Amino acid sequence: MKRAFSVFLVFICLFSLAIPSAHAGTYASQISSVMSDFSYNNIFCDSAPQQQVNGSYRTVEMLEIIAKEYGCASSSISSVMSDFSYNNIFCDSAPQQFVNGTYRTVEMLELIALKIGCSSSSVSAVMSDFSYNNIFCDSAPQQAVNGTYRTVELLELIALKLGCSSSSVSAVMSDFSYNNIFCDSAPQQQVNGTYRTVELLELIALKIGCSSSSVSAVMSDFSYNNIFCDSAPQQVVNGTYRTVELLELIALKLDNSFISF
Repeated sequence: MKRAFSVFLVFICLFSLAIPSAHAGTYASQISSVMSDFSYNNIFCDSAPQQQVNGSYRTVEMLEIIAKEYGCASSSISSVMSDFSYNNIFCDSAPQQFVNGTYRTVEMLELIALKIGCSSSSVSAVMSDFSYNNIFCDSAPQQAVNGTYRTVELLELIALKLGCSSSSVSAVMSDFSYNNIFCDSAPQQQVNGTYRTVELLELIALKIGCSSSSVSAVMSDFSYNNIFCDSAPQQVVNGTYRTVELLELIALKLDNSFISF
């Protein structure tokens, strides 16, 4: 009996080692640090473009944490973050920094999508469009559209893989395509991209078990703030800021769970 119990304990230990997981609270301080920077930097932003940078940069940092929580290769994450820091050095305007943020967001989402088992051919198709479209972008605003639109497409793959309602995801993507028809400028397309990003993250947050009241609070702010936005740049700020807040909820939920895939 004693020998059987010992074998059972060995089996339990081996089984626990075989499951990729993150113990509760591992990244809590990092998440808090990103949100502190988010609030602090907002104080010193004196324009919508600067706020867009704040939102997109914190998005990258929050996705870095989520990528770690899902167990993405540390070398791949580090590569994206190195490009993030390096490119920032050579950005001489807020619009260029916003591109840096949106492009690194796409690259981080690519890692996450592949890690959770999204179709590699589907992910590759999005990334091919990402590279191809970049060739024909002749301005930072157009590059930001490329980044925000590819973000939506990768989040669609992630949402479906995580089991979000296909009809709900389809509704968001239909709005994405429909609204794009009526966008007559890059800033309006950026609004379309950032707003659909928020809506897909809402579905993901609820699917993985984030507090419905917390998600609802973010979405209420999203709708309320949109009423008072009198320009596309302000709407983009609303989209990027709500993105950070939803990613915070997602990161905290993953940090307080055992992650298996």
